[in-house]
Amino acid sequence: MKISIIGSGWLAQPLAGQLIKNGHEVMMTSTRAEKVARLTQNGLDIRHYQLGDELSADDQLLDVDLLIIAITSKDIDAYQKLIKQVKSDQTQAIIYISSTSVYANSDEPHDENSPRLNFDNPLLDIEQVIQSHPQATIIRFAGLVGPKRHPGRFFAGGKTITNPQARVNLIHLDDCLGIILAIINNQAWGEVFNGCADNHPAKGDFYPAMTAQLGAEPPLLDNKKGETSDKTILNHKVKNSLNYVLQQPDVFKFSY
Repeated sequence: MKISIIGSGWLAQPLAGQLIKNGHEVMMTSTRAEKVARLTQNGLDIRHYQLGDELSADDQLLDVDLLIIAITSKDIDAYQKLIKQVKSDQTQAIIYISSTSVYANSDEPHDENSPRLNFDNPLLDIEQVIQSHPQATIIRFAGLVGPKRHPGRFFAGGKTITNPQARVNLIHLDDCLGIILAIINNQAWGEVFNGCADNHPAKGDFYPAMTAQLGAEPPLLDNKKGETSDKTILNHKVKNSLNYVLQQPDVFKFSY
């Protein structure tokens, strides 16, 4: 397949490497000229692009089989411009990397059909824009961890964890890549998938264990009762619909 990835960050770069390894033709983008130069020297096909830029009729960025959007921008106007250009170029499929932050804090677990959403989150509006394309698939990833993102650093140095009883929702980079590849291999377009590890320990149990792995000062726990930030993300759909087997299912045993 010809694939364009909007983005070239922590997720996008290893994803591009895996796609190229699997025989796909991949182009990436960056908003920074120096990064374009550096990654070009590393042998990647990358170009300077800002989300929402107008593209010429013969531009190759959107003349692809699959467009993967892996950036943190919340500029809904720019996404609307992109989707208009995608439709005119008849791109076959889109994968948009979203977040489980779209789900409201709730005592009940969230699957992809959960009505309990955080309607103040701009990602929901962006998802709707993307889903106006008939073959767009949304992936809602939990907190991203893996190489260079050890969760022990989140609260190291004696930082305070509020609501330590709240559940942890994380996913390892290996499974981010695995789920994306499974969606491509299954041509699972027009869907929404959660991406999350199997277990959800309390933050007050998990993060002290993670800081201990790094030999760092443990976090403080604020047990005062307040507004809860608790939610649990379910990952059954990726397993059942894609026959996907998590490579890193246990957050306590993630490799870094």
